[in-house]
Parts: sequence; structure tokens; C-alpha cells
Amino acid sequence: MPPIMLGSVPLPPAPLYAAIAALTLLGLGALLRLPRTRRRQWLSGTLVAALIGARLMYVVLHFEAYRQAPFEAVTLWQSGYHPLGALLGALTWTLWRLRDLSARQVRLATGTLVTCSALWWGLNAWQPLVGEPPPAQLPNLTLKTLDGTPTPLETLTSASPLILVLWRSDCRECRHTLARLADLNRDAATVVTVNEGQTLLQAARYLDARHASFPHDLRDPQQRLQAYFGMPALPLVLRLDAHGKLRDYQIGEISTAHLMRWLSPTT
Repeated sequence: MPPIMLGSVPLPPAPLYAAIAALTLLGLGALLRLPRTRRRQWLSGTLVAALIGARLMYVVLHFEAYRQAPFEAVTLWQSGYHPLGALLGALTWTLWRLRDLSARQVRLATGTLVTCSALWWGLNAWQPLVGEPPPAQLPNLTLKTLDGTPTPLETLTSASPLILVLWRSDCRECRHTLARLADLNRDAATVVTVNEGQTLLQAARYLDARHASFPHDLRDPQQRLQAYFGMPALPLVLRLDAHGKLRDYQIGEISTAHLMRWLSPTT
């Protein structure tokens, strides 16, 4: 989904919506009329339990991906949180932490959690703060490969699925994303990389140093493709079908689980 722009800084909407739900929880927590210290312990524990629960459920549902890349399970800045897991984690903590309170107070706390979870789900479904999605088709644009061969983008769309990644060598998230794409089974998808705004020497030196090569390594020194999609942040990873139509995209570092979900036959 498109980022929320704070000036020239892109903000991913999912964490912002989670923060709105968390602030709502803090506000509604006052309705329980608990002592301040206990209310603070309950609320802080609820937020932590929701975070852990959301991550654990996502990891379980994508176990094969995390079995191949186990350390990604603890890279909490990556996408990969399940709202039902957040609710279950928060409820578990609440029922244990407030177990000595009256049934009415426990029901009130549970209703507060359900309300905040519904708010989080609704914000992610409605997307009230994001702008227009990127164009659904690739532009009529010809870029050059690292060896100087002109390559019209429309000639690449016969492969399906096609994964197109816009990157720079001075971008940490780009480097991590390229490493994951390099490990991808070449029969699973055709990967096209487009270096944005750097010289031929910078792009080629980076790929050569890491022995990374893809079916098509292109250059876009004028950053025309990045401007076309209107995304100020990199990497931008796009999944396209055999007709060149955009099916999904990811701004920022992409996880193994996200890639495997893209390549699933049911997706």
C-alpha cells in the first residue's frame, strides 16, 4: 500500500494504525478505574503481548518461510503481523493480569481490547490516510542493461510471475532485499533489478562484489521509473503478471515470508 508522507519522509501506514489503536487502548483503559500503577502495568503488558502474539501467529502461518530464514522471525521492523494473534495475546495477558477483579471489570477490559482490535482492522481495511495507489501498468520505457543493451520494459512482461525491484547500493534495505532475491529459486519467478540514480560503475561494482546477477539487471540513471510510480523510498518491489499488470508491491525491505506468499499458486 502507498506510504503516508510526512513531508518527504514516507511512513508505512500499518505501524501508524497500530499506534492509533494503542493510543485508543490507553485512553479507554481509564474506564477500568484501576489504581494507576496497576493500570500502567496492565496496559504496557497488553501492548507487548499483542505485539508478540501478532508476530508469533504470523510466523506459525508462514512456518516454511521462517524455517528457511529463522532469524527473520525476530526482525520486528519487517512486515508480518497477524491481527488475530494480537487480540489473542492481549486477551491472554488481560485474563491473567486481571484475574482477581470482578467479572464486570474483566468484561470491560475484554470489550476494550476487542474495540481496539476492530479499530486496527478497520483502519487497515479502509486506509483513510494513504494516497493514490501506483499505476497498474508498466510505462512504455526503454532502459539499458549493465552492458549497454537497450531493453524495453514491455518485452519483460511475458514472464509470470515477474518481480521487479528498484534499488540503490547505498540503501541498506535494498541490499537485504537483493540478497533475498538472489537466493530465490530462478524457476519460481523472473527477477528484474533496476538501479535508480547511480552510475554504471556503482551498480556493477556492487553486484560483482556480491556475485549477484539476475536475468535482467537494468539501469535508470534519471530515476524515471521511480518517478513514474511516485515512490520516494527504496527499495520498491513489484509483482506483475504476464500482461504487465501490477498485482502487488512492497515498499522497503521484503521478507522471505512475503516473497513466498507472492509466489504461492493461490496468490
